[in-house]
Amino acid sequence: MKNIKIMVIDDDPVIRELLRFNLAARGYEVISVSSGGEALEILADEQPDIVLLDVIMPEMDGWEVLKIMRDHFEHFGMKILMLTAKSTEKDKLIGKSILKADEYITKPFDIDDLLKTIEAMLGEN
Repeated sequence: MKNIKIMVIDDDPVIRELLRFNLAARGYEVISVSSGGEALEILADEQPDIVLLDVIMPEMDGWEVLKIMRDHFEHFGMKILMLTAKSTEKDKLIGKSILKADEYITKPFDIDDLLKTIEAMLGEN
């Protein structure tokens, strides 16, 4: 597998560790951060291939982070997967159609399905 870098942005430490463990076990390099602000500070240096982004976070929510990523970091070509408890059709419409997330998965999620989605996003399946 080529060196694929995945950034996990979630304020829940249990979710971050679950994702870090499972992604690292698949050979991905994982950058794990607890806030959108922290992610935006290191995004240019890290240049992840995929970002897993929660919506419900303190200080700066995932919608705002996604908008900033699309407005200022689009040239990196990273894919963004929303991973959130926001599960209404309106939420999905905002995430995928309006703010242009590449994928949208709701919590609770099945880790195997999530890994398959990531592989599909990378063209690995």
